[in-house]
Amino acid sequence: MGHYQKAFVIFLICSYFVYPPLILSSSTDGYTRIRLKRMKLNKDNRVVSQTELTHSLRARYGNNLIGSNGLDIVLLTNYINTQYYGEIGIGTPPQMFNVIFDTGSSNLWVPSSKCYLSMSCYVHSKYRSGMSITYKSSGQSGAIEYGSGTISGFFSKDNVKIGHLIIKDQEFIEATKEPDMTFMTGKFDGVLGLGFREISVGNVATIWENMLNQNVVKYPLFSIWLDRSENEENGGGGEIIFGGVDPNHYKGNHAFVPITKKGYWQFNLGDVLINGESTGYCQNGCPAIADSGTSLLTGPTSAINEINAAIGIKSFVSQEFKSVVKQNGENILDLLQNELSEQFDTIRDSDIDCGKAASMPNISFTLGGKDFVLTPQEYLIKDGEGDGTRCVSGFMPLDIPTSDGLLWILGDVFMGSYHTIFDYGNLRVGFAKAV
Repeated sequence: MGHYQKAFVIFLICSYFVYPPLILSSSTDGYTRIRLKRMKLNKDNRVVSQTELTHSLRARYGNNLIGSNGLDIVLLTNYINTQYYGEIGIGTPPQMFNVIFDTGSSNLWVPSSKCYLSMSCYVHSKYRSGMSITYKSSGQSGAIEYGSGTISGFFSKDNVKIGHLIIKDQEFIEATKEPDMTFMTGKFDGVLGLGFREISVGNVATIWENMLNQNVVKYPLFSIWLDRSENEENGGGGEIIFGGVDPNHYKGNHAFVPITKKGYWQFNLGDVLINGESTGYCQNGCPAIADSGTSLLTGPTSAINEINAAIGIKSFVSQEFKSVVKQNGENILDLLQNELSEQFDTIRDSDIDCGKAASMPNISFTLGGKDFVLTPQEYLIKDGEGDGTRCVSGFMPLDIPTSDGLLWILGDVFMGSYHTIFDYGNLRVGFAKAV
């Protein structure tokens, strides 16, 4: 994860840029709204979905704005409350792709038409450079390592269309090799990174950096609203707005924390509480990041195990089990029965009866001196429908060492409850209760 510097949370309001308020009109002038559908979990993809829950866990680690002119809105689709993605176009004319808007990485990649040996490339849209009149060759090779495997390929340049915005000569990776299990079953074609250039593979300019340099957005911030609604009529997806914020997606004021290290959107986590009682894990501060590309909320094993124990979950899927899943694929069930019965108990113990939610504790995280509470209804992920519905904990143990201690990742479980502003101009992140 590199070197992390500890920083105290200090608010210097006078040092922040003040953006004039904008009005989000009902017309399409100044922004584009893209409608997408919501996907849901079914019982037949249970084993696969456990992998999807962790697809983005990497091996390498003021004034409220209202959107209008100079901003763009992309509606996001929600896949089982663990996978949010939206549509972009690459090339001229645009070739359309569903991508995860990932604040935990900084590169754009999509499958290439030159991907021949990865099965996942055959079930997703592929970029064809010969069909674009704005394509430019780059020649540099590139690879991005995720917790679920590595994608590799080569860099190319082309125009990228997000809503009505056109970002010219964006450098991106044409993936010629992808990990099959995760990406073949995923509802997304690729990933669009929204982190800082400091973690960009190949040190290429990020798409957000080029948006600012090419003046296609008016204000240097973007906001993410993840809709975890179970009402399919509401779309159950979300929205990302480049250049502004929609006040209909949150209530109250945002609490901001300053960025302590550029790369990921990293800040200081003040405390972790169970039913209002401090666990003592972060009283002196812990490094944390807001990561829209990570499905769950992760933290040090000892802390997450204490949280899960309070919820009533004995354990979680171990790293050993995930390794076995990755290596053995279709043979996993036989292996579980014959050689890994203890691991099978681990999988079963990570489930919990959804009907017991009322007796479970609230879990809170202190950011900028304010406690952000997650209720059981917010941190449990439902698996299945009807009488067979079970719940899975949204908290996953993951030890990522930094110079300041083990890293916490506030993924979609947290961001689904709290509308998030990524304020690049002021180098800070803001959270407010999502509605």
